[in-house]
This record gives sequence, C-alpha cells and structure tokens, in this order.
Amino acid sequence: MKTSWLLSVLLSALLFPGALSAQENPLPDIKAVTQNLDDLFRSKASHGELKMDIVTANWSRTLEMEMWTKGEDFALIVIRSPAKEAGTATLRTDEGLWNYAPRADRMMRVPTGMLSDGWMGSHFTNDDMMRESSWEDDYDTVLSWEKEGDTTYLVATSTPKPDAPVVYTKVVQWMTEKDWIPVRAMYYDGEELVRTMTFDDIKEMGGRRIPTLMSIIPADAPDEKTQFSYVTIEFDIALDDDLFTARGLRKAAQK
Repeated sequence: MKTSWLLSVLLSALLFPGALSAQENPLPDIKAVTQNLDDLFRSKASHGELKMDIVTANWSRTLEMEMWTKGEDFALIVIRSPAKEAGTATLRTDEGLWNYAPRADRMMRVPTGMLSDGWMGSHFTNDDMMRESSWEDDYDTVLSWEKEGDTTYLVATSTPKPDAPVVYTKVVQWMTEKDWIPVRAMYYDGEELVRTMTFDDIKEMGGRRIPTLMSIIPADAPDEKTQFSYVTIEFDIALDDDLFTARGLRKAAQK
C-alpha cells in the first residue's frame, strides 16, 4: 500500500526521531573541519602577549610571556614577569627544543626523556611545546552531532594514523555548531581520560574569531589546572628567521 511522502516523513520522525534531525542538519565535510582546526591559530608568522596561571595542590603562580611563531617548526616564548624569571625562554626549531637561563646565559637542549615533564611547572608538557601535529595529516576523524541541554555541538573523535608522531590514543573535541570553534577537548590514553582542555572567551582578536582563554585540567588532579589567555595576538606578520636562533633568542630575552 502506498503512502504519501509527507506521511512517510512523519512516520519516520515518530519511529526514528534521529533520522529527521540528521537530514535537517547534515554533517559537514571532515576535511573542511580538520583544516579549520589546523588553521585556527596557525599562521605564516605570529606575535602575541600571554598570561599563564598555574594552580596546583600546593602552590600557584602567574607568568606573563611574549611569544613568536613562524610556520609549523619555529616558536619562541620569553617570560617577562615575575622579575626573578624574566628573560627565561624556550625555543623550538626543526632541530629540537631548548630552554634558556638568562642568569647563566646558557641554552640547554631538552632531552627526549624530559619531554613528558611539565613546562615551567605547568600542566603543559615539553612534548606539547615540541610537537606541531596536524588534525588533517596525523589523525583519522569521525564527526557526530551531540546535544548538551539546549545546545548542539559538532563532535570530532580523532584517532592517530599509523606512525603519526602523537602521544594520545584518542582526542574528542566538542565544537560550536556553526563555525566549528573548539569549546572542549578530551585526551585519552587507551580508554582512560588523561586530561581535558577547555576553550573559552571566544572573540575576535588579530582579525580572527578565536578562543582567547584556554585551560588544561589533569584527570588525576581535577582541582588543579593551568590556564593561559591571550592579551594580544597578531597573525601573518613579517618575522626574520634570525629571531629563532641563539642570537635572536638572547636579543629577545634581554628586551
């Protein structure tokens, strides 16, 4: 027996309520989403001022920093405050990761065995500072729609491709429905949640709409966190390659 198209749609909505909403809100192209995630903060070259607040069970502190990046391989971060740590710096190049101690005027390469250590006592690791992974190149991603209360999110579940230089076995990112800006990312080792990263205070800065406040919360210490916020940021500026050398680092650190 034939039924009308409208009746079929209504019956489908009643019997399979998810089917109609999926037709009304189809999933976006996976490549477009992963490219958007890769390009959110990526730039030919950038310069910014940041503040980092570290809260642990026993102590807390605030660092004010200046940061430069160029392409995917080069980054320089210099601590400006507090005064006793001013000039301390970290340099990343395509050859490795170095820390600079201004009082000793000494650069020390971070060995592989210390990549899992916290950077400057924070919940970010040296490995976080070292690796520049790509959601498009290093992960296989599956998309879905999820609701929390009245809000719909685009959720990307990403697992590493074979031989990808990444640490986590799975990353689940929740993004805004329309412009795919991350609001939460959960990092897993096997099936165990290792840490959660939240993205807040989304606004236009440096000509882009980006989260300007990010927090890392370790799963084994949920009362601790490291939070960093952009004070200023500019993208696609001109930077000399010499900045990302020992000489350029020292000059920037002594500023």
